[in-house]
Amino acid sequence: MRIRINQLECRYSQGRYEIVKWYPNSYYGTEAKLLEEGFVLSGGFYRKNNLSIGESCFENPESCFTVATLHYDKEEGCCDMCTIGPRVLNLDKQERADFFDVYAMAEDRIRKEARLKEMQDDDTY
Repeated sequence: MRIRINQLECRYSQGRYEIVKWYPNSYYGTEAKLLEEGFVLSGGFYRKNNLSIGESCFENPESCFTVATLHYDKEEGCCDMCTIGPRVLNLDKQERADFFDVYAMAEDRIRKEARLKEMQDDDTY
């Protein structure tokens, strides 16, 4: 499942639902510049002095960080949301509106998926 509005997205990743905020990746396309500045690619990292930047940081035009995770509570029939520190509070007004729109759509879809799974599990007996 992926639901995205502007920079906010709910996705299923690493065994959980999470709402992430996307932002422009400042490293995207800058490998040549780093090499000119004296960085050396070694063991999957661009290294110079005490700084290491993972090679994968240059692959995508966007990066993201998790704002909140969602966990379906079977007993309550809804999702529990756990925010990561103050990240949801640091969203601007439009991002907060997008966050809650994404959350509402994700909650609905997760509940439907859980009910479908319960019905399929019941059919196996």
